[in-house]
Amino acid sequence: MSTKKALNPKDRSEPEKFRSYLPEVAQTLESLNPPRPPPPPFGRLTERERRHHQRALARIMEAEGTPSAEQALKGLEHCATLIQDDSLPEEYNYEPLVKLFRAAVGKPHSSFRAQETIAVAADRSPADAVAKVSLVKGVSLDFDREMRLVSITVLPRKIRQRRKLLSFVGIGRDAKSDVALRHDEYLAEQDPHVSS
Repeated sequence: MSTKKALNPKDRSEPEKFRSYLPEVAQTLESLNPPRPPPPPFGRLTERERRHHQRALARIMEAEGTPSAEQALKGLEHCATLIQDDSLPEEYNYEPLVKLFRAAVGKPHSSFRAQETIAVAADRSPADAVAKVSLVKGVSLDFDREMRLVSITVLPRKIRQRRKLLSFVGIGRDAKSDVALRHDEYLAEQDPHVSS
């Protein structure tokens, strides 16, 4: 067997033929350079894909009552895709996302006391995760190569950090979430004689 035969470009496109000619070399090459998994299917969405994910998420979020755990998990997948594309609609800010998390997991994210990885499907292992998407501070969604949600990781330390940061700037305990948008109206409620 000649070395020339092993380096023939045609053999690169026919790996089985190459293995049959030089099995030891093929095995050594494979062990040195294991095949790379394809990159996760994140990336820029087409306008059509973006609309599909936004509409599917809206149907789940706007349905009457609390979504089922299965619906909430699908909603989290849509959220992650839109977050990666930087096209998650503004109305799905912190509160709707943590409500979706609660529907999927069955308890609020703030109730976790230790780091935990929650498997979301019996046929998927958290070990299959190749990509993480941050849902909110302290909660990340773990995905496999097919962009299927495999687990959810909760980091209570990060959740507490968010709470501390918000209390520092004075918005952590405000019951009214639109203060930044309607600040003049809220100031007028506190003191109607304030001049602007």
